[in-house]
Amino acid sequence: MSEPLPAPMQAAARQSTLRSLLRLQPYLRPHRATLRASTALAVAAALLALAIPQVLKWIVDVPVAHHKPLQVALGGLALLLGTVAALAPAVEQAGPLLAQCHDAAAAANRFFEVVDEPAGDDVELESQVPGAWGAAELVLDGVGFCYPDAVAGGAPALLGVSLRVAPGETLAVVGATGSGKTTLASLIPRLYDPTEGRITLDGVDTAAMTRAELRAAVAIAFDEPVLFSGTVLDNVLLGAGSDATRLDRALQSAHADDFIRGLPEGSNTRVGENATSLSGGQRQRIALARVLARRPRLIVLDDPLSALDVATETRVHDALREVLATTTALVIAHRPSTVRLADRVALLEGGRVIAVGTHEELLQTSPQYAALMTPIEAAAANGATP
Repeated sequence: MSEPLPAPMQAAARQSTLRSLLRLQPYLRPHRATLRASTALAVAAALLALAIPQVLKWIVDVPVAHHKPLQVALGGLALLLGTVAALAPAVEQAGPLLAQCHDAAAAANRFFEVVDEPAGDDVELESQVPGAWGAAELVLDGVGFCYPDAVAGGAPALLGVSLRVAPGETLAVVGATGSGKTTLASLIPRLYDPTEGRITLDGVDTAAMTRAELRAAVAIAFDEPVLFSGTVLDNVLLGAGSDATRLDRALQSAHADDFIRGLPEGSNTRVGENATSLSGGQRQRIALARVLARRPRLIVLDDPLSALDVATETRVHDALREVLATTTALVIAHRPSTVRLADRVALLEGGRVIAVGTHEELLQTSPQYAALMTPIEAAAANGATP
């Protein structure tokens, strides 16, 4: 069973768009009835266009069924044929239009779900510049989690996870597909809240912190980065202010400065939604630079370099070592090269932590870890992509 990777990304996108939509609430609420009425009217028109030919056919078929002659004047016949000819294009378009109307109705419902989100204390309408640089202590105490749409009675995604990441320490989390790695990463910045246990940052329960306070201290990068329509500069400095020095340092650490200089307008080059004009590795490096530009007290990296070639990955790792030495980090790792960035490694299996130690210790003491990592190291040694 694969991990629901899109879920945390959808949650992150929901939170990022919520700030903009909340500003539009006073303007959108008065027009909600109009939007829904327009959708209902379009559906009714499409259904009517489909029904008219059936009614005309019924007018012809009923007399025939009762063995009565159909008496139609020449003018009436011409009117009937003209009506059918006029309605033919509308009938042909009714099917696709009806499908579009259903899509629009579903999209409108999802849109208003976000618009109707209450603007409580956890929702900040203005971006905040993170606080001072400093490593934090992260503690997970008996953390368990079940997804809201999980099958009743099914196994939880996480169960009894207890870990401590000391200030300035880097902890790698490894495990097979479906072991709960991405779910664990999603709980740290409260994309989801644990269903049992608690997570603390410097001794403070994250559930007692507003999301703005927590996300000023924690930054996360997923292997599928979420980039927004705007310039490269806007994407990197999102939530980090407008410090040009911070931008340059982040781009250098992510080794994104080289390809950004080659763009038509450098960091002012506009990219579309999710920056589809860039390669996967370029998008990942921009997302990593965004994390580093914020200078958070805790960094969560969910395999953010999976799309890089070996040479580029090595250069980024060398720069990351310097950055990780000054902050606390939780790194979701799939390759030994990423694991070696960490001081310790935690092995997840079936949502539980079954072993913790250094990479070398676990290779010797944990058969599951050795079975997971040895084939990858062998493939890398033979020049294959792990």
